[in-house]
Amino acid sequence: MYAFFKGTLAATAENYAVVECGGIGYRIFAPRRFLDTATVGGQVKLYTHLIVREDELSLYGFESESGKQMFERLIGISGIGPKAGLAILSQMSPDEVARAVFAGDTGAFSKVSGVGKKTAERIVLELKDKLDMGMALGGETTAGTSAPTAQEEAAEALASLGYQKAEAVAAVRSVAALADTAEELILLALKRLDVR
Repeated sequence: MYAFFKGTLAATAENYAVVECGGIGYRIFAPRRFLDTATVGGQVKLYTHLIVREDELSLYGFESESGKQMFERLIGISGIGPKAGLAILSQMSPDEVARAVFAGDTGAFSKVSGVGKKTAERIVLELKDKLDMGMALGGETTAGTSAPTAQEEAAEALASLGYQKAEAVAAVRSVAALADTAEELILLALKRLDVR
């Protein structure tokens, strides 16, 4: 319903911000990372997701489109509601979530208050095929929104050769500064993988 809100940050509280747009203050639940760094009185833009419940309408806002999309993916998992999704994104960036998923790091999610071992395992299992490698490589891209980068192409190629997504991403990240094209990245990453 609302794609984003852009306006003056009027106030912050424990788990939400009040953004004034056109003389109206909107309460938008936001990750702690944003609330801790935002300046009251400054201009903000939050990409929002609206949750409709029988007795309330709640807005959840994120500094980037990728943050909002990660939130939507998280709350699409059984057992993860908006509160848990927000808690995860308060402690981890969308890129960190993607890296933890590709690495199978359930411990990263178990550290979040309200997320137990089984829920952490479910997050990794369900998101593994729903996330693109661009997020794990540190990009803002998400599946279907733009052409893949050379790093994404290289990681996908390595995965199609039988390497695990996590090790493909790690190998490409380790040689990213040494090459510009996907072909060069693949060759360097293969050398790195063969050394292991």
